[in-house]
Amino acid sequence: MAEKLRVLFVDDDPAAARLYRSYLVADGHEVIVADSGIEAVEATERGQFDVVVMDLNMPGLDGWMSMSLIKARRPKLPVVVLTGEVGKDLESRAKTAGALDRTHAAS
Repeated sequence: MAEKLRVLFVDDDPAAARLYRSYLVADGHEVIVADSGIEAVEATERGQFDVVVMDLNMPGLDGWMSMSLIKARRPKLPVVVLTGEVGKDLESRAKTAGALDRTHAAS
């Protein structure tokens, strides 16, 4: 098994959060779920994480702004974007915003 990671999973969709959390926990990782961008920013201020996995499309403070705030405070914290969004410039935009990688979640 790979190294156990402390993962912050951010998604406003409870079903998606439960599903991905169950996969990550089954793989041996510790997972904290945040259901909003604000909660994600606050969680990274309170605790230590090895990686953040974040949806982009959330009401209020969206994933783009949340990632920007998190990276401003914790520039070395890896952020992986998980999104149903499509677009030819999405990958370059995500990398510019500080994402380590991105994955497309089919809707």
